[in-house]
Amino acid sequence: MLSELEQEKMEDALAVLSEHFPNYALAVLSNEAELLHYDYSSWRIGRMLFHDSLESMGQEMAMSEEMVEWADMPDEFEDDEDE
Repeated sequence: MLSELEQEKMEDALAVLSEHFPNYALAVLSNEAELLHYDYSSWRIGRMLFHDSLESMGQEMAMSEEMVEWADMPDEFEDDEDE
């Protein structure tokens, strides 16, 4: 459970989001208890936004892994200009 201060901050953030956006999802990790707390404008919207976020993060991770693989490749594919 969030502390009183964390709950107040979460409510402030939700008030701003709901004032400016019809669809939103918010997730926070409590500092003290390290608990995940989340809220959203509706169940379907929350599910869609969190799903899309996870999918996007997975794609970014895959791209990062590909970049590491390219960085680890041997130099044998470089042009030999000295010959």
